[in-house]
Amino acid sequence: MIITGTRSYIIVEIDGKVMKIDGELTTTPIFYADINSIDHWEEPYNKVKLTKMQKTNLIERITKESNKVGNIKIVFN
Repeated sequence: MIITGTRSYIIVEIDGKVMKIDGELTTTPIFYADINSIDHWEEPYNKVKLTKMQKTNLIERITKESNKVGNIKIVFN
């Protein structure tokens, strides 16, 4: 998993798929991710919507990765 981004979004790459997740980076530093922006992958997988279970799994994986030492914490709201 690779997580990159800016103050207003993160880009998550998992298993060859890429997703842009909107949010806001604070000075804490914590990135508050908008859970509603998680609905599909970027091209060429953009036509397939994620199921609720896939979203939950993705959130868990991103949260676990962000909790590793040296990473910016990501919180979904």
